[in-house]
Amino acid sequence: MLIDIKDVPEKAQRIFVQLIDIFEEQDINPTPLNYYIWYQYYKGDHPKFRQEMDNALQDPFGYNDRLGRRLYDEYFSDEHSGNDFDRAFKRLINLVIKKMNVWSDKLEKHTQDLNQYTTSLASKDIDAETLKELTHSVLNTASSMKQSSEEFQQEMLNSNEEILRLRKELIEARAETLTDELTEVGNRKAFNHAIQDLADSTQDNPQSLVLILTDIDHFKRFNDTFGHLVGDSVLRYFANLMKKTRDDTETVCRYGGEEFAILLSHSSLEKAKERAESIRHSLEIAKLKRKDSEKTLGKITASFGLAVYKGEEHETLDEWIKRADDALYEAKNQGRNRIITDEELETAKPLK
Repeated sequence: MLIDIKDVPEKAQRIFVQLIDIFEEQDINPTPLNYYIWYQYYKGDHPKFRQEMDNALQDPFGYNDRLGRRLYDEYFSDEHSGNDFDRAFKRLINLVIKKMNVWSDKLEKHTQDLNQYTTSLASKDIDAETLKELTHSVLNTASSMKQSSEEFQQEMLNSNEEILRLRKELIEARAETLTDELTEVGNRKAFNHAIQDLADSTQDNPQSLVLILTDIDHFKRFNDTFGHLVGDSVLRYFANLMKKTRDDTETVCRYGGEEFAILLSHSSLEKAKERAESIRHSLEIAKLKRKDSEKTLGKITASFGLAVYKGEEHETLDEWIKRADDALYEAKNQGRNRIITDEELETAKPLK
């Protein structure tokens, strides 16, 4: 394999995570050359090249394969600098270009030969022996063209397999960058992506989005008593409890520390409260034990804050998150192991 995305610099991984979505959104062919051009564009190391790309993207015709090939030839084809990833990717691009050029030369030669045979066959003075020779030459050329075409198709298939392999690795790398290593649910970055996507996709009915913020009560005291390894096990258990019972309308992420976020789409405040209560109760009755002892860890509880999205015309995403966080804080303030909604906070506010 020419490239392993997991071994490339972190900056390159972040760039390619973006490119997967960009290529799908803008219907750009996922060729090695196009990946490399856009990788360099987001990498931002060539101001003149970046300016030309900016100008092209403002044009009604936008970016296309022909432009990518020209930009590659002009700015990168003779470049020897860069990291190992850059050089490996360029080897793949140059290999594909070389195969295309060889095929193009063969096709041009075959076309010239056929044109020459056509001219000879059109002659009025052609005799039977010459006709036989020309016919034989035409058949040989056609056979050679077929063989060249099959060889080229196989070479392109091999290159395409390399591209598909790279794409698979990019998708896997994106999944890794969006997954919390300890709990194996989404991380804070995944949460940021999800909340923005959901808010954008439900602008007509923002009230169908509900955010649940939850964290384990007295977790620091628990960590100090039993140690961080046991604390990590509790976090994994809590995450699995939410993950294994979720449905397709839920996104579970570790928001930070012992705090988790659940985004519910196509939902309501009532349904979200039922979901939060189910999680709260399941954790409360769980009897967790240390691996080296039959003694339980004692009762473990969590508090929950809920908020319904009002829509971008009425609040920012940060304001929505803050309302859920305020509700969670109030749940802690009222004694923990309970659920508080933003509506309850509004009702509890004193009249001015």
